Amino acid sequence: MGLTNYIIAILILLGAFILFLSARYTTKIFRILPDNKLKSNWKKLRLLMILFLVGYLGVALAVILGNTNLLTYLSGGIFFMGSLFVFIVVGTGLDSFKKLNELHQNLDDTELKNKELEQFVYITSHDLKAPLRGISSLTTFAKEDLEAGNTASLLNHLILMEGRIERLEDLINGILHYSKIGKIKVERLDLHALVEDEFKNYKNQKHIHFKIIGRLPIIKGDKTQISQVIANLISNAIKYNDKEFCQVTIASLERSDYYEISFEDNGPGIAPQYHEKIFNVFQTLTEDQTLESTGLGLSIVKKIIEKHEGRIHLHSDGELGSKFILSYPKRLSR
Repeated sequence: MGLTNYIIAILILLGAFILFLSARYTTKIFRILPDNKLKSNWKKLRLLMILFLVGYLGVALAVILGNTNLLTYLSGGIFFMGSLFVFIVVGTGLDSFKKLNELHQNLDDTELKNKELEQFVYITSHDLKAPLRGISSLTTFAKEDLEAGNTASLLNHLILMEGRIERLEDLINGILHYSKIGKIKVERLDLHALVEDEFKNYKNQKHIHFKIIGRLPIIKGDKTQISQVIANLISNAIKYNDKEFCQVTIASLERSDYYEISFEDNGPGIAPQYHEKIFNVFQTLTEDQTLESTGLGLSIVKKIIEKHEGRIHLHSDGELGSKFILSYPKRLSR
């Protein structure tokens, strides 16, 4: 056997040794993989590595013996296994990247939830204390009046206390709704049908007029959460409307990558300086345009839309109604 064949045989044996080390390293990979599907793919790769190792040793033996026929068959088999190996490597890599992306998404969600929780706890501690302080003060007043034999103002104290208790209950319900916005269950939704279902809740209120311009789109999303968005936007348009005749108009425009869905009313509007603040937790506007902590309606809407990879913003001059616009993606990445 010539020098060239010896060099080729040595290189092949070195390749076989590297494959042997690689197959051993896969055992360490098995121990850290969190997913059974990924473990299964890596086991297939290790099996191919062992087959490669046997093939390499066979080729090295064929080169040393100078058996060209055996070398031809083994080379063909190794080329086939090579293409199969690449295919499985690419598939395993794709699955690994998907899993890694999912883990990163979970980490991002956790980080976001921690920030939201910090803000949420701070604001909640303040807003829950307000009605409790009111109840405590009214209780003291009622006690003092009873001790003094003054029962004239007692009924008024009880009525005010009842209002504080209702406010506290609203805040607690708002907290529960906000905390339940977690992962979304994606399904095909007929937005037009969901909106019409919500209209039915107001069918006996003759001063309210609903209008849908065109046909609203079919979207992907969580039915419960999207229904909550529709209910909140429509109820806000009605609740804060100061006109004798309440008009709510819903329309949709199709863009390249998203739908632009609008909820418009003929109410008093919202001044531009409040367009961002109304989406904060526990923030809304009273009729005199002063901020007051009363609920979570629009913050819930914003959080749900952002969970669905969309955006919400407001158009209003503070005089001629409000128009909430949702930029809702045609396709969700999850």
